[in-house]
Amino acid sequence: MLNFKTTNAVFILLILVLCILKYYTDVHYLLFILAALLYISALIYGSFTIGSNFYFQVVCSSSSGKKEIAITFDDGPVKEVTPLVLELLKEHNLKAAFFCIGKNISENESILKRMDAEGHLICNHTFSHANMFDFYSGKKMVAELKRTEDSIKNATGKKTGYFRPPFGVTNPTLKRAVKTLNYIPIGWSLRSLDTVITDEKKILTRLKNRLKAGDIVLFHDIDPKVVPLLREFIEYATENGFKIVSLDELLGIEAYSG
Repeated sequence: MLNFKTTNAVFILLILVLCILKYYTDVHYLLFILAALLYISALIYGSFTIGSNFYFQVVCSSSSGKKEIAITFDDGPVKEVTPLVLELLKEHNLKAAFFCIGKNISENESILKRMDAEGHLICNHTFSHANMFDFYSGKKMVAELKRTEDSIKNATGKKTGYFRPPFGVTNPTLKRAVKTLNYIPIGWSLRSLDTVITDEKKILTRLKNRLKAGDIVLFHDIDPKVVPLLREFIEYATENGFKIVSLDELLGIEAYSG
């Protein structure tokens, strides 16, 4: 399997071979450029493809074979949308996982407490969700994650163990931060693209065409359109024999570590 360690080893070996050949023969410099481009391409692929497990293992689905799926939400809580999502989930007696941004928690602790009281999972999605998060130092990453962890614990009394990288981007620095805090990295296998696609019908069609057993489905609880979208998705999934379960039940991995 392609991963960071193997890619580095292959690249170093390739450069050594080219250097040896260059010493004995006339090797064109473009071969060195091609090797570098291939290496950079592998790093880009690994960084932006969360299911590649390029830098570290990320749980993106269940392989149990059961016709079960889990629903997850990113970027909340927000007072305009998250309570509506909670009402809909309560109506259908479903449990979801909310990957919360720490800076949104302080003014919405009551929403977090409601999530917890109604049996939903509350998980870490960094404090700022900054565009430059992946360029932070390891120390700053740990501080961000710990700050959100503390906010969740202050509101619920629970220490979250699940973490989802912003934008699904990974790198070696994040690997060290995740290891330091002993988090379980969680990705997704079915992305709704509800923050990219504006047409609800197109989003729903995308979900229907791709839904399969074991999926971790990604929505965002920050845009009101997610509520009718979620309602139709739940109806479609249940009508087609999918059981919607809590993320920890789907994975068989504890969501809290204390």
